[in-house]
This record gives sequence, structure tokens and C-alpha cells, in this order.
Amino acid sequence: MLLFSIISLIISVSCLFMGNFIYYRNPHNQLNQVLALFSLFIGYLAFTDFGGTYVTTAEQAYWWIKAAFPWMFTASFFIHLALLSTEKFNILSRKITYIIIYLPSAILAIINLTTPSITQGVQMGYWGWTYIPADSVAYSLTLLWTLSLAFISAILVLNYYLKSLGIKRQQAKYIFLGVYLPLISGVLTEFILPFMSLPAPSILNLLMALGIGFIAYGIWKFKLPQLTSSMISDRILSTMSNFLFLLDEERKIIHVNFKAIELSGYRESELLGQPLDFVFPHINRSDSYSKSLENLETFLNSKQREIPVLASTSIIKTAKHDVLGLVLVGSDISQLKEAEKERDRYREHLEELVEERTKELEKTNRKLKKEIIAHEKAEEELKDSLDEKEILVKEIHHRVKNNLMIISSLLNLQSHYITDEKSLNIFKESQNRAKSMALIHERLYRTDSMRRIDFDDYIHTLATDLFHIYRLGPGINLTLDLESVKLDVNSAIPLGLIVNELVTNSLKYAFPDGKGELSIKFRSLNRGDEFELVISDNGVGFPQDLDFRKVDSLGLQLVCNLTNQLNGTIDLDNTHGTMFTIRFKESKYAK
Repeated sequence: MLLFSIISLIISVSCLFMGNFIYYRNPHNQLNQVLALFSLFIGYLAFTDFGGTYVTTAEQAYWWIKAAFPWMFTASFFIHLALLSTEKFNILSRKITYIIIYLPSAILAIINLTTPSITQGVQMGYWGWTYIPADSVAYSLTLLWTLSLAFISAILVLNYYLKSLGIKRQQAKYIFLGVYLPLISGVLTEFILPFMSLPAPSILNLLMALGIGFIAYGIWKFKLPQLTSSMISDRILSTMSNFLFLLDEERKIIHVNFKAIELSGYRESELLGQPLDFVFPHINRSDSYSKSLENLETFLNSKQREIPVLASTSIIKTAKHDVLGLVLVGSDISQLKEAEKERDRYREHLEELVEERTKELEKTNRKLKKEIIAHEKAEEELKDSLDEKEILVKEIHHRVKNNLMIISSLLNLQSHYITDEKSLNIFKESQNRAKSMALIHERLYRTDSMRRIDFDDYIHTLATDLFHIYRLGPGINLTLDLESVKLDVNSAIPLGLIVNELVTNSLKYAFPDGKGELSIKFRSLNRGDEFELVISDNGVGFPQDLDFRKVDSLGLQLVCNLTNQLNGTIDLDNTHGTMFTIRFKESKYAK
């Protein structure tokens, strides 16, 4: 009993290490993954055998026997490993394969755990406790299931071993030993000896551990599973996104890949042996075997419908150019065809929209042409009207200027008959006022703009004329600092009269000794929103005790009233001579 216990513990620990070694040797390979999981599973079963050797009662022994309830999964692992090692990837690519392999074992394991239908009880042998099989249908089915999978696995491995060559045969040798050693020994100890009433301890876990050891040695020595051209080609064919049909020299289908099965809707057995026109009724068989076809648009006849595909064929020939078969590959272009149909529908709809929009644009264009013609006609009429009004306004300015000049001339003529000096000055001032207004209308008459004049040029002309009128001699200088500013006629006329009055006052009263300087400054403030006029002289100055706003002088009263008319301000600084500062804003409607 002690020896059997030690062996079970060694098997359990060995399987744990072998499972880790196998997995980390190539963790991305499915064979390594399944074999590592199988090794851990055998280690678990061996540990339950070890636990059962140290109990003293039948109840405790039965608990450990029940702990090994999923032992029938051993056969499922065997067939799974056999399919992987013999490269049956087309079978393993289907989900139903895993259901067939593992679902019956899962059902039997649940029955074994929850009922005594498979393991009825325990008994003591010379090597320790062992289970008593139940005389039931469930136990018979369990034996039948495990033996069937084991023998199928053995047949697959034997067939693969006999057909293999070179490195693949060396690989198959270790798989063959890993499968057949536990299979033969297990049949002997688990079935033949008990049938002959010769009791023997169960060494199936030990034999399975040895089988795993053989495969692990193959992995260590030959890097099992080694990559071979057959594995590569089978994997490529089974996983490629294009469908593939392989036909023999008799034009019969002998091989299809998974994509071809999926696309056609037929089972592999339904396709094999069928002629080419079974799935490709529109491809001429004689033409396909006489020359290769490239990018042929045709239809694949599936179970449900005809599927548009893009196919190419390649003829397989011997060295003597004898035809061995035909390879046909292609892809489903259903989505492409739907996209083309959608594109055509959209193009037709777009053409309709373009045609409709073109008609609308033509209609709008005709309407716009009529509107443009009407607009041009109205513009021409407006231009003619403006031209007429411009001529009329210029004529008005011209006539106003002439009338003012007539008034000035009449005043001048009348002044010849006046002997009183005071009255003569009044006539002369009135004459200058008329001239200052006439000068503005003359500027308006001569400029393109009929409302605005260059006020700097106007001040220069007016001041020069006044100097000539009063003939004060060379001792008086005129200084002009004028910014180029255009003023509206509504501001220019009152401001012109203000300039006339203030300049006249300076020329008459500021320089009794005939010497001095008269300065005129005009500029815009605050980005052209406000204007400033400064007229100053360095003459005798304005009397300190006299308020210029309350004097009886007509000229200063006129200056104050005209400043108010401009909504402006006027200030006097008589510290050094006389300096009048007038500030105003041009009215918005005048701009």
C-alpha cells in the first residue's frame, strides 16, 4: 500500500511539472495547450488515488473515489489529442466536434458524481481501496464510450504514423507510444484481468503519465509539433478567406476548404464527387480545363441562392503536360455588387436631381436676366436723373454764388457814396461776408461732390483775400497750419463766416503799429469725429474786463450764434494776444 501511495504521489507531482513544461514550451500552439491540460488532469486523478491510500474507513475511501468522478474525460482528451497530432484541422474547425467529444463525458461525469449508477461502492484489495463498478446501463455506456474513443484515437495515430515520412514520422513515433502504451496496458489491467477474475491494482494513471512523458520528450527533442509543409498548406487552405475547390482529371470535386462549405451551404460530403457545374453552372467545363481563367465574374450556386463571385482557375499538369486536375479559387462579391447597384441607383437619382436643378437654374437665370435688364434700365434712368440733379445743383450753386457776388458788388458800389468811416466799415464787412459765402458756393460748383468742399483750401483762399482787402503792409505775417479735411456745406458756410469775422477782427484791431503775426490752425480730432479751429494773433489782445459773448459787436455776436448753430464750443485765451478756439462735431446726416 505504501509503494502504491508513493507512486501515485510521484505521478501527481510529475504531471504537474510536465504540464507546465509542455505549455510554456509553446503556449500559442493548441496541441501544447490541450496536452498540458490533460497532464494536469491526470495529476489530479493520481492525487485522488494518493488520498485514497491513507483512509481507514469505507466512507472516506468512497469520498476519494467520488472525487475522481470525471475520469471518463480521459477518453475525450485522448481523441482530442489524436485529432490535433494527426492534423485533422478541418474536423476541429467545427464546433459540433467539441460537443461530440466532451458533452457525453460531461453527462457521465455528472451521473457518476450524483448517483451510484457508475461507482457503486468500494472494497479493500491488497494494494488498497478500489471502486466497485455498478451493474448498470450507465456503467456499460461509460465503458463503451471510453473504449470507443480510445480505439478511434489509436486508429488515427496508427494510420498517421504509417503514412508519415521523415521528420513527421519521428514526431508520430512519440505520439504513437504516448497513445498506445496507456491504451494497451489499460485494457489489460482494467478489463482483461478483472474479466479473468485476477485482481490487479489500477495503474492506468501511471501508464498515462508515462505516455505524456513520451510526448513531452518528443516536444523537448524534436520541438514537437514541428512545422511542416503539409501543416502549413492544410492550415492555409482551411483558414483562407477565399473559397477553394480542387477537382481531379475527371472534373469531379475532390477537396473543398471551410470557406467553400460555408458559402455554398452544402456539407463537405455533399460536395465531394460532384461535377464543377454542380456549384458553378455558368462555367464551361471544357474551357476551364483548356486554359486558366483569371478574375472571372460568375455565380456560385448555393443551397439558398446564386451568389455573385470573382473566380480564377489554375490547371494542374504533370511534367509531360498531362492534366491532373484544376484549382478554382475566388471570393464572394455580393457586397460589391450591392454597392454597385446602390451606386447606379444613386447615379440615376443624382442625374434626375441634376436635371431638375438645371431646369430650376435655367428658370432662375432667365428671371435674373429680366431683373438685370430692369435693374440696368432703372440704373440708367437713375443715373440720368442724378446727372440732371447734379447739373441743377451746380447751377443753383453757380447762381447763388453769382447773386452773392452781385450783392458784394452792389455793396462795393454803394460804399463809394458813403463818407462816414463807420458806415463804410459796415459795408466792407457785409461785402466780405457775402464774398466768404460766395467762395463756398464757387468751390461746390467746381468740385465733383456737390455737398463737400476742401476746407483747408477754402481757408487759405479766404485768408489771403482778406489780407489783400485790408492792405496792412509787409509787417504782418500770416501762418497757416491746415489739415486736409472735407466739410459738408451745412458746416462749411457757418464756419467760413466765423473765419471771416475773426480774421477781419484781427486784421482791423490787433496790429495798430502794423507789426505782428496772425495764425490759423484747422484739424480733425478723435479719428475725424470732431474738428478744431484755432485763430490767434500776437497783437494788442482782447480787453481783460470785456466778455466777448456780451459785446455789441455784430461780428462777435455772429461768431457766437454760428458756433451754437454748429453745436460747438468757443473759448477765448487772451494771455498772449488773442486766441479763439472753436470745436464742433459734424452732424451725422451731413456725412
